[in-house]
Amino acid sequence: NAAASMRYASFIVLTPLGIMSNMILVPFMPIFSRLTEPENWGELKQKIRQGLLLTALTMLPFTAIFIALAFPVVRVIYQRGAFNLAASEQVVPVLMAYGFGMFFYLGRDVLVRVFYALGDGDTPFKVSMVNIFLNGVLDFLLYKPFGTPGIVLATVGVNILSMGIFTVILNRRLGGLPLGEWGLSLLGLTVITMLSGVVSWGASWGWEKVFGAGNIFLQLLQLGFASTVAVGLFLLGAMLLKLPELDLLISRVRQKLLKKS
Repeated sequence: NAAASMRYASFIVLTPLGIMSNMILVPFMPIFSRLTEPENWGELKQKIRQGLLLTALTMLPFTAIFIALAFPVVRVIYQRGAFNLAASEQVVPVLMAYGFGMFFYLGRDVLVRVFYALGDGDTPFKVSMVNIFLNGVLDFLLYKPFGTPGIVLATVGVNILSMGIFTVILNRRLGGLPLGEWGLSLLGLTVITMLSGVVSWGASWGWEKVFGAGNIFLQLLQLGFASTVAVGLFLLGAMLLKLPELDLLISRVRQKLLKKS
C-alpha cells in the first residue's frame, strides 16, 4: 500500500540525507552567523553558494542512482521472503520520486539556515505555513495521475517553491545574488547527473544480460558496478566544470576518513 511503499523508500533515502546533512548543514550554521553584518555580505553570498553547490555535489549522484538503478537498489535491500517482485515494483517508483527531490530537500534547509543566521525566523515560519496548504493541494492534484509517487512529488514541489521564495527574498535582502552564475553551475551538474544516470542504467542492464542476477551475490556486484559508473562519471563531469566546491568536498571527506582512522 501507499504508506508501506513510502516507508520502505524513505528508509533508503534518509541514510545519505542524514549523513550529508550533518556534513554540510552543521558546519555552515556558525559560518553564516559570523557573516550577517552588511560589510560581510560578499563573503556570505560565497558561503551560500558553497552550501548549495556542496548540496548538489553530494545529492545529485544519489539522484542518478536512485532513479536509474531504483529496481536493483530495492531488490538488493528488500526483495527476499515475503517482500517479493510485486512489492519491489510498488516501492521502485516511490524511491525514484524521493531521489528526484533530494537536492531540493537539503538545498531548502541550507537557505533556511541563512535566515536563522540573519535573525529572521519569521520568514521560514510563514513559508512553512503556506507550504502546508500547498502540499495538500498538490497531493490532491498529483495522487490521481501518479499514485503514491505523486504524494512524494507533491512534497518535492513544495520544496522547489520554498527554495524559489527564499532565493528571491535573499536576493533582495542581500543586495543581489549572482544567480546566473549559480544557475549555470547547477545546470551543468544537472546535465551531468542525467548522463550519469543513463550510462549507469545501461551498465546495469548490460551486466544483467551478460552475468545475470540470479542470486544476491550477482545482484550486489551488478548494483556496485553500476553505482560506481554513476558516481565516477558524475565526479569526472564535475571536475570538468572546475568547481571549487568539489575540492572543498574532497577535503572534507578526507578529514572525516582521517578522523575515523
